[in-house]
Amino acid sequence: MSAAGVQAVDVFFVLSGFVIAHVCATREHTLYNYALSRAARIYSVAIPALILTIVLDAVGRSYDPTVYQEGFQEISGGLLVRSLFFIGEQWNAHRFAGSNSPYWSLGFEVWYYIAFAAFMFAPKPWRWAAVACVLLFIGPKVALMFPVWLMGVAVYRFITIKTISETAGWTCFVAPVLIFAVYQQLPHSPLQPFMPVSLQSERIISTAQDYFIAGLFCVHLIGFSGISGSFSAGLERFSMAIRWVSGATFSLYLAHLPIMHCLSALSPLSKSSTAHEMLLIFGTVFICFVFAECSERRKKVWRLLIVKMVRI
Repeated sequence: MSAAGVQAVDVFFVLSGFVIAHVCATREHTLYNYALSRAARIYSVAIPALILTIVLDAVGRSYDPTVYQEGFQEISGGLLVRSLFFIGEQWNAHRFAGSNSPYWSLGFEVWYYIAFAAFMFAPKPWRWAAVACVLLFIGPKVALMFPVWLMGVAVYRFITIKTISETAGWTCFVAPVLIFAVYQQLPHSPLQPFMPVSLQSERIISTAQDYFIAGLFCVHLIGFSGISGSFSAGLERFSMAIRWVSGATFSLYLAHLPIMHCLSALSPLSKSSTAHEMLLIFGTVFICFVFAECSERRKKVWRLLIVKMVRI
């Protein structure tokens, strides 16, 4: 995974905490509603993505197995169980299905949902013990990034009770971008959040990088809350398009690599050609949006299905 990919995951964790804090404050006030909504959100994409991965990997590997020499894990029954219950990153494990390496982040994300629910909905005397049990079960490397996710929760709660001036808003909005641009010119640790926790300097530096990027993004979000009025007219004008695109982002994230691998294997074009690269980029995006129509955009159907399964 490139440095940009890791940084995107840091941003994703902050945004996730922000969104979950919002839904808990506004509509998901019971454990049942919270669990149902989270399950529908995750499984509406995760299960179709696993099926897609199995099919596309089988097709792609039959045409050109060399495309799958890196970043591929053989799919087994045990691996599918791990994937369905999001325990591929438990303790020192790092397991994902086939070519779908981005799936690893769900082994963090889902357990943050569970840990947050343990705190929000457990009886008060048992809240911290419940959170500790969740994090102990999933292991230290997932627990280590939980505060990054909680930063998103903190930002949401901050902007709901505090109003910053427009000057402070522009400063907080722009400064992190400039700092990030300088930071990108510096050397980065190559280690990823899914690496086992250790006291080695590279691991410590990689974790510090994750917290640094998350912190910059939090300041950026707080800044936007102070100047959002400056963008409201433009955002409202394109609101339908923005919502439509955002309704496929999870599908794009979780399906793009299996699609890209398969397209690369099937492509008759030279792997080094610009035409091949354009095929991978535009072909992958197009197929991901088609995939979203069958998965993410059918979240209500998945919600009803889960309700029926619970009532059996």
